[in-house]
Amino acid sequence: MSDNSINRPDFDAIVSLVPQKAKTLDLGCADGILLARLTSEKQVIARGVEIDESKARAAIARGLSVRQGNIEEGLADYPDAAFDYVILSQTLAYLNYPAPVVRDMLRVGKFAVISFDNAAYWRTRLVAAQGKGFGAAVGSNSPRERAITLSQFEEFCAAQGAKIERSLLLGRRWHTTLPSWRAKMAVYVIRAG
Repeated sequence: MSDNSINRPDFDAIVSLVPQKAKTLDLGCADGILLARLTSEKQVIARGVEIDESKARAAIARGLSVRQGNIEEGLADYPDAAFDYVILSQTLAYLNYPAPVVRDMLRVGKFAVISFDNAAYWRTRLVAAQGKGFGAAVGSNSPRERAITLSQFEEFCAAQGAKIERSLLLGRRWHTTLPSWRAKMAVYVIRAG
C-alpha cells in the first residue's frame, strides 16, 4: 500500500474486488492514486475522468489515461459495456444528481464499484447527537456533502434497477454484524438488474 492511500481503506477493498487485467474506468479519479494502484497491482486497462484540471494533470503525470470532465454531464463518449468495472470512490455524496451517473455507470460497465462513508456509523451519530453536525463546518468552503446510510444506498440501488453483487463494510475490520452501526465506510459492487 502506498503512503498516499493509508487513510483510504476503500482503496484496499476496491483493489481486492477488481480482477486482473479488467478494463476499468474511475470516475472522479482525483490525482490517480487508485488507478495507479490498480495498474500496478492488477495490470488493469485503466481510464479516468476528473473534473478538477490540476488533479487530472497530476494523474496524467503518473502516466495514466485521464481526461478532464464533469461526470454529471454524462458518459456519452463511452459505448455500452465498454468497461468491466466502473468505479466511483467517495464521490457519490458530492454529486448533485447521482441517479443519472449511476445509471450511466451501469450502462458503460458490467459492474459498478461505489464507496462512501456510512452516515449511520456510531461515531458519526455521536458527533451529530452532540450538536456538532455532520461533515465540514458551515464556513469551511468545503463542497456540499450528502449523508448516505447503508439502507439508503440499498434503496437507491433498487430504485435504479441495480442488483447488489457484493458489499464490503469497513471499520477497524470488515463487518458483518450490526453493519449499519459498526461500518464507517462501505464499498458496494452493483450491476444492472
